[in-house]
Amino acid sequence: MRKINRAGEGHSPAPAGRKVNVSNSRREPQPGPKRGREPKEPKEPREKGRHPILRFIGRTIATLICLGIMAGSLVAVGAVYYVVQATANDGDLLDLDNIELSQSSVVMATDPDTGAQVEYATLRSSNSHRVWADLEQIPTNLQYAFICTEDKDFYNEPGVNFKRTIGAMVNEYLLPIYSSKQGASTLEQQLIKNLTDDKSASGIEGALRKLREIYRALCLSRSYSKETILEAYLNTISFTGTIQGVQTAANEYFNKDVSQLTLWECATIASITKNPTNYNPYTNPENLINRRNFLMYNMWQQGVISEEDYRNAAAQPLVLAEEEDTKKNSSVTSYFTDALFTELVQDIMDKENISESEAQKLLYTGGFTVESTVNTKVQSAMENLMLNTDDAYFPAGWHEEEVTSISDDDVQVMNEDGTPKTRTGDDGTVYYYRNVRTQAAMVTLDYDGNVIAIVGGLGEKNKSLSLNRAYSVTRQTGSTIKPIGAYALGVEYGLVNWSTMLNNSPLYQKQDMVIRDEDYCRKNGLMGLSDKQLRAYPNAWRSWPRNYGGNYGDNSDVPLWNGLARSLNTIAVRVGDLVGASNIFNFVYNTLQLNTLDPVNDVGLAQMVMGSQTHGVTPTALAAAFQIFYDGQYTTPHLYTRVLDRDGNIYLENNSTSYQALTPDTAYVMNRLLKNVLYSSVGTAGGRYPNSNGMEAFGKTGTASDEKDLWFVGGTPYYVTAVWWGYDAPYDMTKTLGKQQAKTRTCVMAWKALMEQVQADLPYKAFPTSAGVVERRYCTQSGLLAGGSCPSTAVGYYRADDLPGTCNYSHAAAPAAAAPAETAAPEQDVIPADTGNQDTD
Repeated sequence: MRKINRAGEGHSPAPAGRKVNVSNSRREPQPGPKRGREPKEPKEPREKGRHPILRFIGRTIATLICLGIMAGSLVAVGAVYYVVQATANDGDLLDLDNIELSQSSVVMATDPDTGAQVEYATLRSSNSHRVWADLEQIPTNLQYAFICTEDKDFYNEPGVNFKRTIGAMVNEYLLPIYSSKQGASTLEQQLIKNLTDDKSASGIEGALRKLREIYRALCLSRSYSKETILEAYLNTISFTGTIQGVQTAANEYFNKDVSQLTLWECATIASITKNPTNYNPYTNPENLINRRNFLMYNMWQQGVISEEDYRNAAAQPLVLAEEEDTKKNSSVTSYFTDALFTELVQDIMDKENISESEAQKLLYTGGFTVESTVNTKVQSAMENLMLNTDDAYFPAGWHEEEVTSISDDDVQVMNEDGTPKTRTGDDGTVYYYRNVRTQAAMVTLDYDGNVIAIVGGLGEKNKSLSLNRAYSVTRQTGSTIKPIGAYALGVEYGLVNWSTMLNNSPLYQKQDMVIRDEDYCRKNGLMGLSDKQLRAYPNAWRSWPRNYGGNYGDNSDVPLWNGLARSLNTIAVRVGDLVGASNIFNFVYNTLQLNTLDPVNDVGLAQMVMGSQTHGVTPTALAAAFQIFYDGQYTTPHLYTRVLDRDGNIYLENNSTSYQALTPDTAYVMNRLLKNVLYSSVGTAGGRYPNSNGMEAFGKTGTASDEKDLWFVGGTPYYVTAVWWGYDAPYDMTKTLGKQQAKTRTCVMAWKALMEQVQADLPYKAFPTSAGVVERRYCTQSGLLAGGSCPSTAVGYYRADDLPGTCNYSHAAAPAAAAPAETAAPEQDVIPADTGNQDTD
């Protein structure tokens, strides 16, 4: 052992080796006799001196490091405080369990062949179109097409790839260590961008956004499974245009459900999102194919697909839905969808007590499922017919129309020198001219009030929510109002029956001084006079009403059925006078819900019998009114049955009402009366019934004043349809088409063609009969039930509780021609005017 010689312990020689100077030891000196000079106090050893500049640099660096650590700590604390405060309200925004994304609403239809619910249309906004898909629906290949390229460590990282993030930040803010800007976002971070729209990309704000994003991603990864995060991500990514989410992309690009996508289709969809413009499948297909193949190569290299799968898929051409003609990829909605949208918006406004714009936004983004009433076969057939190719059904009748402005859709009239044709009014207003043609509208309902097809114009539809003449435009009804008002109530009230004899002459004669002669008064300056003052001018009055062609009837007695079939105004007005104009108005306005009629100005015989109303009614409302001739029941027309929210709960049910408007007895008698319009030789549409497996039909024509509006409403055992034809700005069609073309038969023939097509494969069906209606023979001269001495009889339909008496007249002296000959007659569609010279049919 090493021995250490300590003071006061003697002096023995130290062993060989290291010598220790004990006097330099830190031990306290021991007391004892003083020997010689006191030893000096030892001094602290000095460090070797350094250069003062190096010493300054060292101290500066050390200080800076300390300050940097302190500053970094403060920054870290501040950053944590900032992100916590900045994301304090993220609870609902990043709640993936109850995520509320903007989702397009889907319109469903019942397949007429299978009865299954199929998608008919989507209600999308101009900003977004998204349909949600659960992860189980999304193919594994589509999931990994994104993962392998966008975030291959997705399942192993905590929501953030710190290595890539640090490298990207160094490259962005310190040194350009990469040749291009680097992305470091994980799928969690990309999802956060989609959900929060927090996308500031540069400068200080870009760095703060990145901090918020990292913190949110870490929180998201701790709170949700990777599967939940991936599902949300795949439903929020954006593609071309307004398309969002993989389900919508599959529908739009390949006309498929996302679950049916092939490998190359999956890779195609995943490729678009990197740059929807550069990889647009319609404008840059080559770029997209290269990107698609790169994605599949990544999937092969990462072991997701085999080499054979990769090579086979990479060899596939890019085939989109349009090229396969499997789907008409157009954002232009049908007339049915437009009308449905309008109805839904109104119902949402009523339910939520919100404005129209708010209701539209909710419908566009609420992700509703709308169970519509459309019959896709009938709708398609009607659309094809109303294309009116080569004016097959509705003649054009072009004419110039004066307007104060010209739109892009107008056919402007030009002078020979190429300048616009104009006229300057006395007040300086410049008037332009455009060429306009006739338009038409058609709508079909079943007898439960379901609107199954609707088209609001002729030709190709090129704009969504365009003018829908079948749903939202009112027109004077002409004679189509006669059966739903005067005749139906006359039979219902027991005032008239099938063979009631009515005089074919004006209700008011000129000498009665009831109806003014507007033309005479205008020419002679008498328009300002009161009725009392005007009595001094006998020629200022006229007989009313007139029949078609201006005749006032032949003063013969006509059975009710004949007057209706021939649409004689003289007969209809006499029936209306028995019923009462106010009673008719209350019935059609309240019971049949023709609530666009004017309660002040339309309560008169001219309006309620002749159809000369202030505004009129829509084709949809008129078709619904004719439902009553099936079994007497009226149901409010509607375009959907239910609306489900995104969770499948009932959000809306249609608010239609259904009730008995007429007794079944009256309905059946009226059905038989209106059948004569089509099947009788004297009917205004005689012989123009559809040939549909022997099924019957009924109908009524109508013409407004000066042939400005032409109508036909027809019913079969399956459907009731209204057809309107005219100009958007009312105009006398005889001036452009002539009296032989401007006929209601145009509307009848269009209806006939549609019914023959849509009913071709339907089983035979008959109108419901009524036990309270009986067939009886009547005397054609008296209109009473036939007696033994009646020389001429026919069969009529009568309510059993309201039979006419039996004829016991002596017919020896009565001429055989006392009853009108039941032979063909010209159309009796004449137009009324309340106080004017023209009379409606």
